Amino acid sequence: MGESWVRGIFFRQVLDYVRLKRGRTSYELLGMDVSDFRPDEKYDFAEFGNLLSKVKLISPGEEDYVARISRDLMLREVTWKNLFIRMDPKNVFASTKKQEGRHQLADYKALEVTDSMVKLQMRIWSENREHQDLWADFYRGRLEGILDLMGRKGQVKAVREFGDGGAFTYTITWS
Repeated sequence: MGESWVRGIFFRQVLDYVRLKRGRTSYELLGMDVSDFRPDEKYDFAEFGNLLSKVKLISPGEEDYVARISRDLMLREVTWKNLFIRMDPKNVFASTKKQEGRHQLADYKALEVTDSMVKLQMRIWSENREHQDLWADFYRGRLEGILDLMGRKGQVKAVREFGDGGAFTYTITWS
């Protein structure tokens, strides 16, 4: 288990999204400002988990709000559009090396790979169950965004593995 961190870009994007979609009042309730975070700086994952927890609190009744934020953020980044447009989903989802520069907070392993499905296991290092669940939702949104950027119809299902506090299995299918 290593040091858990995410880049400041995640904080900035989430905060900016809330400000644009929820308004100034909700943004101020988060108690953080976009300018508090430098895009390439590493920040403790627990701090990001706390931000996601606050975001969930200001979105009552919207169960998938954290995943939706993450998916929408993927779709807004021009860099991702150009990167994923011509790629084969099974190669993208079976490899997790590209994300290592943006965050390090879990171990990822492809469990099964076919022409139209990848099962991916994530073992998150955090012991905070709420942060585990929030990251699992956030990561699901990123995977859904990648499918959308590839122009593929599909779905991403995340299941917490029984008896193993920080393990989740994602089943990603597409056509």
